[in-house]
Amino acid sequence: MSECRVTKKYASGLILFDIIDEASYIGRITINNPTKRNAISRQMWFALSDLLDDCQLNYKTIRVLILTGEGQISFCSGADLSEKEGDGVDQTIPNIRIKLRSYPIPIIAKINGYCLGGGLALAMSTDIRIASSNACFSIPAVKLGLPCPKDIIERLINLIGESHAKMILYTGDRMSAEQAYSKGLIQYVCDNHDSLEKYVFDLARTISCNAPLSIQSIKLMIENKNDESAIKSAINTCLTSNDINEGRNAFREKREAKFQGC
Repeated sequence: MSECRVTKKYASGLILFDIIDEASYIGRITINNPTKRNAISRQMWFALSDLLDDCQLNYKTIRVLILTGEGQISFCSGADLSEKEGDGVDQTIPNIRIKLRSYPIPIIAKINGYCLGGGLALAMSTDIRIASSNACFSIPAVKLGLPCPKDIIERLINLIGESHAKMILYTGDRMSAEQAYSKGLIQYVCDNHDSLEKYVFDLARTISCNAPLSIQSIKLMIENKNDESAIKSAINTCLTSNDINEGRNAFREKREAKFQGC
């Protein structure tokens, strides 16, 4: 892995962005609030939204994002409960989660330690979730007397099915990484932090070497399957791209394709 080329701070450094491998077009987002086990505040959610916009505008070469928490103790322990609760239903943060899910490039959650409540909602908003064996997961709303946001319930059901979702939501109990894997909540469990780092980086590099326009069209069809106009446009962009010719030529010449995303 090459050295980081750029580190940019958002929300006074509570959210960080860097390019961890420029040659492989891989960026990283870090929840950087370790004194609170990387709890996420409203300000941090807004900063995350700004970061996504910034990445699209100013770091257009990025093909994959890795989302993680600072340190090995916690990915994100949930909402910052020291914040004053607002009145009524606020759709701002659910809309940011939707923005994450529909973001045009793949996002991989690299999960160490605690992944609880809003932290699990954050992880569920990514495309792929990989965890270390020390990770634990829960949505403890029922243990705090809180309502669980509707978008989190719907996403959980979509990922693991209604029965598993009810078990998690009704009990509020914590799951180990192996239990989360058995339910399909995460896609792979690594033995330790070092193997997690390597596995996620290798996965991101594999994805980044594939045709970006093809990946974007696939993600669009998964996350926005009812937007027929956008899907048709994405497919047409793939079919008329230079990359489709590069893929065919590479196949005939028995070499690795070098896709440019155009």
